[in-house]
Amino acid sequence: MNQVIDPIKLKAAAEHLEWVLRQYLDSEDVQDLLRSLLPLLEDAKTGRVLEPVESIPFAYSFADGTYTSYKDPDVDGAYYQFAAEMRGGRSEQEERIMARIRAMTPRTEP
Repeated sequence: MNQVIDPIKLKAAAEHLEWVLRQYLDSEDVQDLLRSLLPLLEDAKTGRVLEPVESIPFAYSFADGTYTSYKDPDVDGAYYQFAAEMRGGRSEQEERIMARIRAMTPRTEP
């Protein structure tokens, strides 16, 4: 299946990731990430990303858990959603995996 960029979803994911990263003004790690991603975020927000991008910067930092402690708001979740939209959305396999994870994750009631 060929992935296609959805500019509306990509823009929303880019705006959300930028907003999340701006919530951690006291974290040099997060602010370095924001500064490094800003050109790509701007391209995504302005519709300049036309083709799926397989290699998203900083994926290794997320894979090794660098940002897992930043949960409220969730830096990992915002980054992964942005990365998925940069690749043209989640594949069917990724959607099945996410559905299984959601099914296993206990819900907390407010």
